[in-house]
Amino acid sequence: ELAVEEGCELSFYTSTNVDESGPLTDAFTDAYDIDVALYRAGSETIVQRVLEEGEANFPGADVVGTNGPEMTIMANEGMFAPLETPITEDIADFAVTEHWAGYYLQILVPVWNTDRVTGDAAPQTWEDVLTYDGNLALEVGDWDWFATLTKYFTDEQGMSEEEATDLFRQAADGASVVDGHTLMTELLAAGEYDMTASSYQNRVPSLVADGAPISWEPPVEPSIVRPNAIAVHRDTDCPATALLFVEWTLTDGQSLLAELDYTPANTTVEGAFPEDVETILVDVEALIRERDKWEGLYEEIIRESGAQLIEE
Repeated sequence: ELAVEEGCELSFYTSTNVDESGPLTDAFTDAYDIDVALYRAGSETIVQRVLEEGEANFPGADVVGTNGPEMTIMANEGMFAPLETPITEDIADFAVTEHWAGYYLQILVPVWNTDRVTGDAAPQTWEDVLTYDGNLALEVGDWDWFATLTKYFTDEQGMSEEEATDLFRQAADGASVVDGHTLMTELLAAGEYDMTASSYQNRVPSLVADGAPISWEPPVEPSIVRPNAIAVHRDTDCPATALLFVEWTLTDGQSLLAELDYTPANTTVEGAFPEDVETILVDVEALIRERDKWEGLYEEIIRESGAQLIEE
């Protein structure tokens, strides 16, 4: 009722592809007769725009949704209102903070072209992926994946940090570097690469359904899991509408996300990702505290590879 009284068109900034965020906002509009203005961009662009608009006191977004690390950066800059809703009790614990809640989980997995990688050549471990002697593709902004996997190597596999980072240097040597997970996986499906190191698992089923010769199974374990989160902007002129959209996305919208091959963050909704696959949860807040170290080191590794960045 409060949202109806506000009479707003909701402004939603998101890094989720329009093929998925569009149906999500359309379903919300169908449910409540509230229009949504959708702005879609990469996660780094979302952060830059929100921070710049905040400095200018321009309330461009009512709701923001993007990767957990970028959400934490914006939250630390005071961009979000406290998220006070009992619905977060059903959201995976690691995907809830004072200011944002995960609405789906991004599963980062190696994916390979089955026309080019066959039989025993398919990777069984992360070491197999990073030492692959072929055309491997890396995503240019995946410093949190790199940090989480490096910590796995040191904490669980007994490597030194230098030994672990050397694996990534070996992977980057001669690799292709791509800006965007969707683009990287589509190029893999088109035969441009043998393997990607960190594709979004949810991109695979639709491409396979269209005939793409790619696979992520049997999975390389552990898979890396990070939240994609949603929050109410501190300067929204439509707080009831913004909270309604967030709560709807965390409840009724979850089944739609599952239909689109996403893994819902709501633990009461069955997801698209197999429960028997071993995973590691990205510790978003811990990584942000060490962001300069990990982001700088990953940028250095990518830069030393000498690869030309491939963009859309």
